[in-house]
Amino acid sequence: MSKALPTPQPATPQAGTQSRLRIVAPERPRSNQIRRIVVRVVVVLLGGLFAIGVLQAVVTQAQGRIDQLDHQIDEAVSLDRELRLRRAGLLSPARLATEARDRLGMVPPETINYLDPAVPPAP
Repeated sequence: MSKALPTPQPATPQAGTQSRLRIVAPERPRSNQIRRIVVRVVVVLLGGLFAIGVLQAVVTQAQGRIDQLDHQIDEAVSLDRELRLRRAGLLSPARLATEARDRLGMVPPETINYLDPAVPPAP
């Protein structure tokens, strides 16, 4: 069957020798160390919150500038439409004929003479 293992016996110091071994209590975190850790964590968290606040302020300013540029774009598009409409009105044939007749005193000809391009002009 199985043989029982011998149980270890505590070592007995020999006479005349001094043991260098000593009992050490488990280290407990000191309250100063805990305070330092807590202060570091709080500083990191406050720094993060400050950074978030700064970033939000930057984003808010950028959004204000974007809104201002959008407003300027809307005004420019509206002005462009208005100017295109005015240009179309100024270039209309009916208006040009009216201006030529009323302001410049031009009249339509009684007869229209067409030139024949095949016949060279007389010298």
